[in-house]
Amino acid sequence: MRIIVKGPSAARKLCSALNVNVLSISAFRNIEKKLDGVANDEASKIMKEAALELRKTTNGDEIIQFGASVDGTWQRRGHSYLNGCVSSISIDNCKILEVELMSKICRFCIKESSANVDSSHNCANHTGIQ
Repeated sequence: MRIIVKGPSAARKLCSALNVNVLSISAFRNIEKKLDGVANDEASKIMKEAALELRKTTNGDEIIQFGASVDGTWQRRGHSYLNGCVSSISIDNCKILEVELMSKICRFCIKESSANVDSSHNCANHTGIQ
């Protein structure tokens, strides 16, 4: 369901149509978190391998020169939305080198401020609403 960008309600409809047991929302979220962790680990591994592949083609030089295409996008048109991402792709080997997700909010900070909790949380990944 996550591959086709659908959530638990769509999963419930599909399972009902197929006459199979329906997952609870908490079970769906737990599975979603596990898959997210595995997908992030695998993506990091593949991007590191792509960068190492570029290093191998430089004949041991200290300075690596290669072409890259960098592009970014926001959730919707314009910069008024809260989420965005930037990706860089090597022109030499056509592989993704890095993907960075950006947000103008930090849900951890919002949760802390509503609970009036002091912590050493550092919001380096976003700027904006806290």
